[in-house]
Amino acid sequence: MNNVVSGKFSRIDSKFSMPRMFRSLDQLQDIIVFFCGGLLVFQMMMILVDMFLGLSTGMDIKEVTAQSLFLLILVELFRLVAVYLKTHRMYVSIAVELVIVSVIREIIVEGLIHMDALLVFATCAFLVCMGALMLVSHKIDGHVDH
Repeated sequence: MNNVVSGKFSRIDSKFSMPRMFRSLDQLQDIIVFFCGGLLVFQMMMILVDMFLGLSTGMDIKEVTAQSLFLLILVELFRLVAVYLKTHRMYVSIAVELVIVSVIREIIVEGLIHMDALLVFATCAFLVCMGALMLVSHKIDGHVDH
């Protein structure tokens, strides 16, 4: 009788073992990340359609530039998702490139002339830090293009 009870518990333990649960959660995370990548592609297509329709109706050049840079940000995000799905690693260099493009987009959209001087200096210091982080991350990653 005792062997029957311990046999049932060992089957339950094998179904709910930590490695098996983590594998299942890892697969679920991969599915979620895959769908996020699909949504990024869909959003990129919507922006392209909006840009081409806006260009045909005479959209402001500042808006076209902002949309183009936002498209580049989405491309970098998709690249980050694709690399994660391939290697299950997040590369700092890709994330830093994404941050740099995002900050530059905001500077272009807002206009450097209309920004407060303290904000300009803070942005420059932030970009210098991001550049240093990118340099360090390229040295650590072996400067391999992912």
